[in-house]
Amino acid sequence: MKTMKLLMGAAAMALSLNAVGQAETASDEVREQCKANSSMFYQFAKVGNYSDAYQPWFQLYNNCPDYTKNIYIFGPDIVKAKIKAETDEAKKQELTDLLLKVYDSRMQHYGNDKNYPTAVIRYIKANDYVYLTTPKDAYKKEAYGWYNQSIGELGNKMDAGALQNYMYVATNLYKGKMITVEEFIGDYNKTADILNAQIADTTNANAATVAQVKNYIDQLAASTGALNGKTLDNIYASQIDGKKADLDYLTNLLNLYKSVGAVQTPVYYKASEYAYKIRPTEESAVGLAGKYQNEKDYVKAIYYLEGAIGLSTSNDKKADYELQIAYLERTRGMKSEARAHARKSLEYAPSQGEPHLLIGDLYASSTGIYSDPVLAKTVYWVAVDEYQKAKQDPSCASKAQGRINKYSSLFPADNDIFMHPDLNKGQSYTVGGWIGVSTTCR
Repeated sequence: MKTMKLLMGAAAMALSLNAVGQAETASDEVREQCKANSSMFYQFAKVGNYSDAYQPWFQLYNNCPDYTKNIYIFGPDIVKAKIKAETDEAKKQELTDLLLKVYDSRMQHYGNDKNYPTAVIRYIKANDYVYLTTPKDAYKKEAYGWYNQSIGELGNKMDAGALQNYMYVATNLYKGKMITVEEFIGDYNKTADILNAQIADTTNANAATVAQVKNYIDQLAASTGALNGKTLDNIYASQIDGKKADLDYLTNLLNLYKSVGAVQTPVYYKASEYAYKIRPTEESAVGLAGKYQNEKDYVKAIYYLEGAIGLSTSNDKKADYELQIAYLERTRGMKSEARAHARKSLEYAPSQGEPHLLIGDLYASSTGIYSDPVLAKTVYWVAVDEYQKAKQDPSCASKAQGRINKYSSLFPADNDIFMHPDLNKGQSYTVGGWIGVSTTCR
């Protein structure tokens, strides 16, 4: 399992030797023994000697469970060290049960602590349970329940590392057919909502780490195959009309579909339409553009892509939208408009090669601007000029070279140029028609 350091953990809890409880049922003799065990185990535990700390800690835990919070601050590490050192599987299981009881006891005696309330203790318990190799429940479904309880109580304050573990457990439960696809998607949605809120929080110093967690759970959820267009449509088709005025719901739904690449489904298109009517956004405009492109209504698709350009703050996205418009214009047979949008795309992202490939293709397909068969071949010169520019982009280099090889072989031949002195090699020549671009005769 891929893991990362939890943002909160039992080891981060502040130490306190003064938090002494008053166990009324304990005798003076027992209290004195507890005092001695507290001092003894603490001296060992604070330097990481968990082996020698175990016996006095265990006696203190058994006899005076409310004597000091140090029982619970160090207890999990002491027990986990004991589990690690144990070779007998039955005894390992006994120690695992003890570890979980330690967390339950802390919730009972110190669950009202303002920094580490019951909800926090519970998800830390779940974290340890997930990492243990000895639990009787191979699917860790108990931990799944504990996480759900803590999420319900903490909301956006839920620890990101715990949410990562939660989705790991949910994924395994879904793959093991122990929860339904609706439950799994619900788990993903609420987890993603919390993480997105934490990422958007400008006061959150851990936002970058939370973003990594979000990326991880996106990949984890996608790996199950549960989050696909067909499954999502089956779940949300009956809900979408009733939520057409709820912009937050629609926005989250669009983000969910986009996160799994399901952006060509009826529900996605409908959510885009409803969201755009409430408040036009880049995402909803792109969704509607996809809808109309799928319906082959290219004029409307272009309209919404132009709207997305106006709403976007990213030059890379604007470049992509302009290039999409360029391809749509080419599909419509509007070569000049297609070139214009390809050039706009280059204004936003000059180093890309794809727009040059498109412009080159537009030129290469324009031999009909001349009735003279020799002059008609001059379009290949300007086409190759564009392919040479496209070749500078490594991602387009192979395609560009293939086109260069193809169209270079179609240049006017020497005997053709003999009859056209204005096409002598090395001279400047302006290709006519809608192209209107100068090149060098070859």
